[in-house]
Amino acid sequence: MHWRARIGTVDGVPRGAGVLVDRARLITCAHVVDGLAEVFVTLPGIAEALPAAVAWTGGWRREGDRGDLAVVELGEPLAVAPCAFAPLDLLRPREGKRASPAELRALGFPFGHEKDGTHVTLRTSADRLLGQEWLEIDVEQAHLRRLGEGFSGAAVYDPGTHLVVGIVTDAVLGGDQEGYIGRMLPLDTIRGHWEGLDDFLPLDWLPDAPRRELRALFDGVRLDPGTLELTVRRAFPTFRRPLPAFRSPWHAIRYVGEELTGEERLLKMLPELGAAARVPVGPWLRRWMPDRYDGEAHAAFPSRRPSPPTGSVVFRAQSMTRAGGIDLSVSTVVDGVPVGRAGPVRIRRQQLRAKTEALLAEQIGGVHGFDWMLEFVVPERLMSEPFEEWQIREPGAARPRPMRTVPVVVRHLDRMEPLLASYLAGRRWATVRARGRTRPERVECGLPYGYEEFHDWLDADEQLCALAYAATPAPEWLSAALDTGVPIMLWRRRDCGQANHAHCAPDTFLDRITAAVAELDPARLPFAVMRLRKEARSPNKGDAEHCGHRLTLFWDGAENKPDPPLSAVHEAGASEGGATSGGGASGRTGMGPTESAGSG
Repeated sequence: MHWRARIGTVDGVPRGAGVLVDRARLITCAHVVDGLAEVFVTLPGIAEALPAAVAWTGGWRREGDRGDLAVVELGEPLAVAPCAFAPLDLLRPREGKRASPAELRALGFPFGHEKDGTHVTLRTSADRLLGQEWLEIDVEQAHLRRLGEGFSGAAVYDPGTHLVVGIVTDAVLGGDQEGYIGRMLPLDTIRGHWEGLDDFLPLDWLPDAPRRELRALFDGVRLDPGTLELTVRRAFPTFRRPLPAFRSPWHAIRYVGEELTGEERLLKMLPELGAAARVPVGPWLRRWMPDRYDGEAHAAFPSRRPSPPTGSVVFRAQSMTRAGGIDLSVSTVVDGVPVGRAGPVRIRRQQLRAKTEALLAEQIGGVHGFDWMLEFVVPERLMSEPFEEWQIREPGAARPRPMRTVPVVVRHLDRMEPLLASYLAGRRWATVRARGRTRPERVECGLPYGYEEFHDWLDADEQLCALAYAATPAPEWLSAALDTGVPIMLWRRRDCGQANHAHCAPDTFLDRITAAVAELDPARLPFAVMRLRKEARSPNKGDAEHCGHRLTLFWDGAENKPDPPLSAVHEAGASEGGATSGGGASGRTGMGPTESAGSG
């Protein structure tokens, strides 16, 4: 056990203890080396006053801070065996394994024992976690030795196996509990601050050599937590549990290795992560997984997503028969990968706007940094709600902003069900996507059609995939269009109600809206309508008859998923030609009712 060390200043003043983790590096507390760039390391009875540099410190700056950890590097490697670390579950044993050690021990260098040190016997267990950072430790009063200055940074180890479980950080140094109560950093916490510790831990999800090489491959690579979460959810789209806020690519890799199951989990994860981080993972996979890695299949990852991801926040309003209530739920997806959900909550009709705005405030963090849109999946009676005039109340923002500042579309609730209308919508959507142009059919508000005539007109023309109404469509027209699977509709929210239709100026509106969207790729339509809504409000570009005023966009294909599949607009918009079934995205996976085997 020559890995137990004393750390002092270059003037020979003892500052605390440390533990040798390899032949040239030690870990100790940040407060032990606070203010020092160089220290002297002594291994009692083995080596005296070895010069060393403070190579890294955690986030600790003052008493009580987290990250009270430092790495000290010797000038020359030692011919001394470093410590061995305990399995992570030694203090939190799994079912069928032995309980935590009855006692733990640490060697410190308090006053009067600076030369050789002295031992203290401790107790702790995983349930004594403090602040998600420390474990509380205690010394039984029957023991003569208590905690005190000089024990900071000392390895806490199992005296039976000599395996290290953490380091001492501080102790109560006054009052009745002086020396009897203290705190330690367990290995779980240490590795969260210093990822290099994983190179020395006995982790069973990957052998030591490939694990160290893989960590080195991503060492120093920076990706924001949102991108890392999205990467993991892309690799495991049916994994529904909440994910931690990943601090680094290695944190994400480690999570997949330790928390998920399935032999192929790293093969699923690493190409996605490599593409996001621009790190070539192919050589590592060929070296360490040659029998399972298909280089050609994974070669497409870096070029498969040339555009930034697109997100959607989808609100689903299900009418309830009792008392006219509504069940409202929200799902947030980025690039087809679910990243958040809430509800359903039971509300009254008059609460719909307020509750929608509140739920959006909770979900909006999931789409920060991405292009995103709002989708309202509603029954027919709610399709002409002025959703784009509602507000986005972003936490921390000085003031709310209208929803029209992002793309807002309406969809039909029944299209989520495996009905004939859903199948017909998928066929028409494939037609318009293959055509690559929206080309809406004009619908004058004076047409003398009822439901049957309107239905028969649409049913007879399978190439008719988009409608532009001069005013709010009559209920029977809207029902007929939904029943025949029309996937795109636009209308100005204005009641007609006059026999001569003079006040609704249908020609002006229809001329402008059809000219604005006729040649657009239907996948880009939500963004084009957003622009029209903004222009209508502009003092430079807008006027009273601008087609963006009170403009509703129904934009819907058939996906037959239990949850609204969200629009990967950038994928659909970037592709040229090529039909896809459903609501504007190809290759998306909805969230199923259960997690798949192999996803954890």
